[in-house]
Amino acid sequence: MNSVVDLTPSPAAVPPRPREASPAASAVPSTRAAVTAFVDGVSGHNDRAGRATLALARELGTRLGAPISVIGETSPGRSLGWRAALQQSQPELEALADAAAHSLRTSAFSAFCVTRNAAAIATLPAVARAHPDAAVVWMGAHPCLHSPGTTRTGDLSGMALAAATGLWPSGHGDDLALSNVVLLGARDLDRAEKHVIANSPIRIIASGPLMQEELAATIAGRDVFVHFSADALRPGIVPTDFQVADGLTIDTVAETARTLAHERVIGLQITELEADPTDRFSTSAQLIVEMLVPLLPRG
Repeated sequence: MNSVVDLTPSPAAVPPRPREASPAASAVPSTRAAVTAFVDGVSGHNDRAGRATLALARELGTRLGAPISVIGETSPGRSLGWRAALQQSQPELEALADAAAHSLRTSAFSAFCVTRNAAAIATLPAVARAHPDAAVVWMGAHPCLHSPGTTRTGDLSGMALAAATGLWPSGHGDDLALSNVVLLGARDLDRAEKHVIANSPIRIIASGPLMQEELAATIAGRDVFVHFSADALRPGIVPTDFQVADGLTIDTVAETARTLAHERVIGLQITELEADPTDRFSTSAQLIVEMLVPLLPRG
C-alpha cells in the first residue's frame, strides 16, 4: 500500500504524472530546503531501515528547519528477487520519483532519506533531469552496477545505479549519464561491476592520502548531489545490513563533506542505515547527519 504523509503542518503538493524534465537553468526555487523520507521495505529483509530512515529525516528536518514528507509505510522487509521487488514497490517508487522531481524543482536543497539503495532507481533519474550536468557522488561500499544478466544475488539494491544510468530498463528513468557518476569508498566490487567501470566514463576515487585532492579536481565548478550509504563507513560505526571491511572513518567522511561543500551541493540522499533497538535517542542518525552537516545549506 502506498501512502504519502507530511509530518509538518503545511503539506507540500506532489505534481501529477507524467513526469517532465525540470528546466533547472530557469527555475527559481521557492523554498530553502525540503526533506523526503521513503520508508517502503523495497529490497530489504527487515524493518530496521524504515525506523532509521524516519530518524534521519527528523534529524535533517530539525537541522534544516524544513518540511518532511513521508512516502510508504514501515512494514516487515520483503526478501524478494529484483523483478518481484520492482513490481511490488512500483507505486511507492513512482510516488518517490514524483516527490523528488517536485522537491528538486521547488527547493534549493533536496534531502532524501531512503531505506535501501534500491530507492535510487527513482531519485537519481529525477536529479539528472533537474540538473543534467551535476556530479552524482555515490559514497558506499557497493557501486550497485549490476544488471539482470550479471546479478548473482537478485537484490534490487545491487542494481540501482545501473538502472539510473540506463544499463538496464527499470521503468523509472535512465537519465543519469555515466560520465556524471563519481564513486567514493567503493570496495566490494564484483567482476561484472569492475568491467562496467573499466569500460565507461564513471570516475572511481580510491580512499587514501590523495582522495580529497582528486575529488576536488573531479567536481570543480560543478553542482553536486551526494548519495551516502551507511556501509561506506568502517564496520561497527553505525548499524547497517552489509558490513564491509576497510571502510571510511568518521573523520574521512567529515573531511569529504567539507571538500564537497566547496561546490554548490543541490541535495543529499542517505540510505542503508538500520535502527538499533537499544539506541533510544537515534544516536546513529545524529552521527551520520553530523558527519555530513557541511553539505547542508547555511543560514
